Amino acid sequence: MNAHLESPIRTGSELATELRRRSRELFAVAVLNLVLAVVFTVLMQLDGRTILGRNVWTKPWKFATSIAIFTATMGWLLPSLALSDRVERLATRIIGAAMFVEITLISTQAARGVQSHFNKATALDTGIFAVMGTTITISTLAVAYVLWRIVRDPPDLASAYLWGIWTGLFLFVLASFEGGLMVAHGSHSVGASAGGPGLPLLNWSLTGGDLRIAHFIGLHALQVLPLTGYVAARWDALSTRQSLGVVGLVAICYSSLVGGTFVWALLGNPLVTSVPVPSMASIFAGSFLFVAPFWGLMILAPTWRVTERVVASPLLAVPAALLYLLVLVPQFGSVVSGVLSPSLAGMQSLLVTAAGTTLAWAHFLGFDLFMGRWIYRDARRRGLPWLVVSPLLVVTLLLGPVGFLGYCVVRVTTADVQASTATPNPGSD
Repeated sequence: MNAHLESPIRTGSELATELRRRSRELFAVAVLNLVLAVVFTVLMQLDGRTILGRNVWTKPWKFATSIAIFTATMGWLLPSLALSDRVERLATRIIGAAMFVEITLISTQAARGVQSHFNKATALDTGIFAVMGTTITISTLAVAYVLWRIVRDPPDLASAYLWGIWTGLFLFVLASFEGGLMVAHGSHSVGASAGGPGLPLLNWSLTGGDLRIAHFIGLHALQVLPLTGYVAARWDALSTRQSLGVVGLVAICYSSLVGGTFVWALLGNPLVTSVPVPSMASIFAGSFLFVAPFWGLMILAPTWRVTERVVASPLLAVPAALLYLLVLVPQFGSVVSGVLSPSLAGMQSLLVTAAGTTLAWAHFLGFDLFMGRWIYRDARRRGLPWLVVSPLLVVTLLLGPVGFLGYCVVRVTTADVQASTATPNPGSD
């Protein structure tokens, strides 16, 4: 495996192993919700039912993703806070159980095709909503109790990191209890209907105030501020006082953002009034920009040190891959059915659409670039002349496999020439 690819994979594996070592329970809940997020992504493509104009599995997907991040964060932080075994174990079990109950009930309501939140249509719906509210409240109180304990008896951590944890937990608790305000209000929307136009995926209202925005930003203070404190504490160029200043500045700005979006929503104002959605023609027209810089470096500046460093990483194909994913998601179901049972007629019906053509084009861009990268690096190792290699890269860019076959011919030919011109050393006998 390429070292540049192996390194992030190894790092991710080590982080997962460390998280599992720190808290098996919260690690399990985080992994479960990551798996559920993938399942809900597939269900969004296969199940066309909607609630308030949104796919029924959108909310479970958002909550599964959020719960995975939250439980992983708490699983990482709790063992480093010097809590007693009893307190750490209690907080872990309360948070893990509450999040399991939460995602189970939200998923159940989605499967039934009804709202999970603010739903009092039947006694069952009312009871489920009440249980969800209770579990979230208990979980938030557990986090608040942890905060109180580490403020009263601070753990032995770098000052900047400790303040990052304190402020992150504090804003998280405030944002969590804002959910109670939404319950009291009977909706997350202010001055607009709950099912009105919203931002893609997040669904934040485009026509009125939305209390979920401040709620969302505040909850993720739990990741942003401790991470800020950790980085500031480990930054050798900063003194202890300066690192504390960095944490304080970020905390003030972040708190202002939470407070500002909250007040803005209470006034009934949308965060944005419209979201420009590019047409498929625009996406197609701009898609080449995702790969053009890399091709330009390999073809026009092959010996430049920057080119070598950039092309050494397989991540250069990530922008094109992300474009492919962006175009794929809305038509995931039809694409999967097409590739599982391919037929000429089926592929024609898929590719004849603007989305299908753009999807295929993004596929070409990503894999042609990866093919060009292999040609570039192999030619560099062999010391092949760039007056030959650069034209072949142009052909690969335009015609993909034709350029690859051309390079294979050059590669074999030059290897034979090098072998035939090699002379034995007279003094070797």
